Amino acid sequence: MPVIEGPGQPLRFREWTPDGEMAPGEFGAQVPVAGDWLVPSVLIVPLLAFDWRGYRLGYGGGFYDRTLEALRATGPVIAVGFAFAAQEVEEVPVEPTDQKLDLIVTDCGVIRPGT
Repeated sequence: MPVIEGPGQPLRFREWTPDGEMAPGEFGAQVPVAGDWLVPSVLIVPLLAFDWRGYRLGYGGGFYDRTLEALRATGPVIAVGFAFAAQEVEEVPVEPTDQKLDLIVTDCGVIRPGT
């Protein structure tokens, strides 16, 4: 489970089990109280919109961009976005800190940016 530790920080990921205790975390999202901290090699990344270059418009805060940057600095990580094809836009505005998705899965198929 992604855990927000504070504004401007990358996410951390904690093991989740169905019977594990949950508590409100930063911004009120429920997060596991206990469990091992994990370093993922595949991330499902939320998005509001995407383009064929692999850029996405997120929900603000930059949490996933900071997280992907930190994880990719230590090794390969696959970032996957799930969306409806109708969420595609011609071009998402990008900033130097934005991280690309490796795959975008839509109701019309799989997009592999850069191919």
